Amino acid sequence: MIKNLIWDFDGTLCNTYPSIIRTLKASLKDFGYIVDEKEILSKVKITLGEAFDYYSNKYKLGEKLSKRFAQYTRLPKERPPYNFVVEVCELIIDRNGANYIITHRDRKSTFEILNYYGLATFFEEIITADDGFAKKPDSEAFNYLIKKYGLNRDETLGIGDRELDIKAAKNAGIKSCYFDEFGMPTETKPDLEINSFLELLQLLENGL
Repeated sequence: MIKNLIWDFDGTLCNTYPSIIRTLKASLKDFGYIVDEKEILSKVKITLGEAFDYYSNKYKLGEKLSKRFAQYTRLPKERPPYNFVVEVCELIIDRNGANYIITHRDRKSTFEILNYYGLATFFEEIITADDGFAKKPDSEAFNYLIKKYGLNRDETLGIGDRELDIKAAKNAGIKSCYFDEFGMPTETKPDLEINSFLELLQLLENGL
């Protein structure tokens, strides 16, 4: 039975993709480039850094693109949690388990969003880019949580929406869950694949 969840943040816990895609599209448009949203999504799904590198190199923008992106207002209300995320977190806590977050996002913006939606209290520990761990797919942050809290690997599930999330969970020796909102399969096969968090909630309620 799964008692512990290690969540990714962007595109998993909170629906940040629409805002990120709109902002990156607008930033590129400011420099005179019209880019299809599906193409932007395919780059952002790798990492946001990958998207910046790709478009900065393609259009020879250097750091101007990331600076323009940062100038746009990033409001927490544009980054809501996915439906049934709260119910999943509550179920895990009711099992005497715990929820954790490992994200490449900085601490300030992570907590701005979590606190805006009243989510921070659902998590035992939240690891952000500011904590200095190696980035996923490296499992360093996962192993830190497993050791610190004495987590049973067989009872721990890592949830994410990207290839690197699945690889990180597997590298840590825990079960992996791929949240496939857009119908974009990964090369690395996850232990579990879901299209919504209602689906995960029902699986947990039925004994996962």
